[in-house]
Amino acid sequence: MRKTVLVLLSGLALTACGYRAPLHQSYIPVVTDTTLYGGVRADYQQLAALMEKDTGMKPVEGNTVTMVFEGQDNLDHMLEDVRAAGISVYIEPYRFRLDSVGTVLAGVLQEKARAGADVRLILDKSANKKEDIRELKKLRDDGAMVKTFHRPAFFIDHWFPSIATHRNHRKLLILDGRTAYVGSRNLQDKYFFDWHDADVRITGPVIADLTEAFHGNQRNVGVHKKPLYVAPDLEEAARRDTVPDLQQFFDVTVQIVPEYPSDRRLPTRNCLEWTLAHAKEYFWYYNPYSPPPETTVKAMQDAARRGVDVRWIAPSITDVAPERGIAESIYERLLESGVRIFEWQEHMMHAKQYLCDNYLTIIGSSNMDNLSLFLNYELLALIYDEPLCGVATDTFKADLEAHCREVTLEEVRNWPNSRRLRNWFMSILGGPMG
Repeated sequence: MRKTVLVLLSGLALTACGYRAPLHQSYIPVVTDTTLYGGVRADYQQLAALMEKDTGMKPVEGNTVTMVFEGQDNLDHMLEDVRAAGISVYIEPYRFRLDSVGTVLAGVLQEKARAGADVRLILDKSANKKEDIRELKKLRDDGAMVKTFHRPAFFIDHWFPSIATHRNHRKLLILDGRTAYVGSRNLQDKYFFDWHDADVRITGPVIADLTEAFHGNQRNVGVHKKPLYVAPDLEEAARRDTVPDLQQFFDVTVQIVPEYPSDRRLPTRNCLEWTLAHAKEYFWYYNPYSPPPETTVKAMQDAARRGVDVRWIAPSITDVAPERGIAESIYERLLESGVRIFEWQEHMMHAKQYLCDNYLTIIGSSNMDNLSLFLNYELLALIYDEPLCGVATDTFKADLEAHCREVTLEEVRNWPNSRRLRNWFMSILGGPMG
């Protein structure tokens, strides 16, 4: 009985995260020197300044970005890049399973460490199996750094560590200080072969900020090693970068947004709510887990009511049993305000990607839910580029036609009371399950 009560209390406590004050206009910086954000379009420089205020990281020009949507393409190119690395491999996955993908990658990491490369791996303790962590820690015998991330968040940590800790939910891979993968894909077979995810491959000067983000969590696990390696010729590397069979975008401005819940600045939430408040034509997004905080729900409703085309691709199949009801608990409110909801009809849709007005693409590890926006350590890349966003938008349209079914307001209003009751109850657990 005591454990049941504690679970419910923890759910209420985490759900309450969604009732923080909205992003206030007085907090948003006024941009007086536009030269500070020269690679960002004038109407988005305020967002760039806001993210710099929250994270200390400015937009960086001169990068090459490659969109990687299909899992097999991602795996092939990632393994090719890892095998080509000779100086350093820094890897920060939320989940690392020693199935076929994980075993192959672990073997390559072992080879690199034995050859003298600087291999560093940070694993989230709550997300990984004990036996996998135990096996991966054997890489230390070959000279690699392997650390587990575990930061208690609430007093119930002793009883329920999976929902009472800050999770290191980032997905980051940095190779030889010049190439990085950022996105939503964990290191496990299903993320490459069955689920739908989205990632970007980046080369260029912004690698320095991604390395600093990795360093931030290295400090969190108590490691004091020699400085992380950043290549000296990042601009030239970006200009020379070629991936023959994938579409690349050159001279792109990218801003890295690392989320550190301990600093209470809420950059991810601020980013999404600013974007919704300033969207003119559309805000389209993939998001697998809910609920968003109340302020973000209102921002979506306000955008839709003023005529912005707001569309959400949500999963119809989920790996978290209560998530179906949690998501459905906000459907009617969103649909009534004009938000359109499309459910992915095939395997699990796990991508976290946000598109706005054919200019801004946001991609990374953050879901639009209370855990990601308030409790997890997350990582986003803000990409300010019209051609890239245009391609991502076309992909979104193609996904709507090929993989999705639109949910209508009439359909939701005709749900039986038993389904509505289930959704309400699951929404109470929205904090820990989101």
